[in-house]
Amino acid sequence: MTEISKTPEYRAVIDDLVKICRDTAHFGYANVVRKGVWNRNATSPEFDRDQYAFNQLLSRLAPADRETIARMLVEQSTGAVFETLKVLEFHAVEPFKDGYEGSSFHDFIGRLGDWEWPE
Repeated sequence: MTEISKTPEYRAVIDDLVKICRDTAHFGYANVVRKGVWNRNATSPEFDRDQYAFNQLLSRLAPADRETIARMLVEQSTGAVFETLKVLEFHAVEPFKDGYEGSSFHDFIGRLGDWEWPE
């Protein structure tokens, strides 16, 4: 089996994507949902009908329900990165056409799980 070697930039891109997904879980839209206010400025439908409706929905939900939606947003964010890496591999875009664990999207999932980069 051929040993895969990747550039430091490849590792940095994967690690940055992992960081974005982790930050989404704690600081991004998921955290906004947990707090129960999507947009503090959307206090009436005249501001923005959708933003106001999001605020209204979140204000009616119990904290446990908001937490469920927050986790859905985190999974969606992670899934979007995963699918993007699959597309880059499908189109043989360097350096994402393969990875240490078979595919770059496998490396991404591994790094999300605190897998260490090979030496």
